[in-house]
Amino acid sequence: MSKLVPLDQFVEQQLASGRYQSYDAMVQEGLRLLQEREQEWDRIAEQLRPAAERFKQGEPGIPFDAEDIIRRGLERLHARDRTP
Repeated sequence: MSKLVPLDQFVEQQLASGRYQSYDAMVQEGLRLLQEREQEWDRIAEQLRPAAERFKQGEPGIPFDAEDIIRRGLERLHARDRTP
């Protein structure tokens, strides 16, 4: 993971690289990305809402086998590591 640089330095680097034509263009792109992220959070929250309501009403959740989940996760990781 790359080290974060101060925001003012990051802005200068992006402008100097030509990736963005102006500070306003950078702000606009940042706001667009923020809006997308917020919409995704809202979508996820809406999907979880019915389950949360059932939980509040005392309904049991879906039973799961933690050991099986861990085993399948490790299998997927090992398979990914072996893929060229």
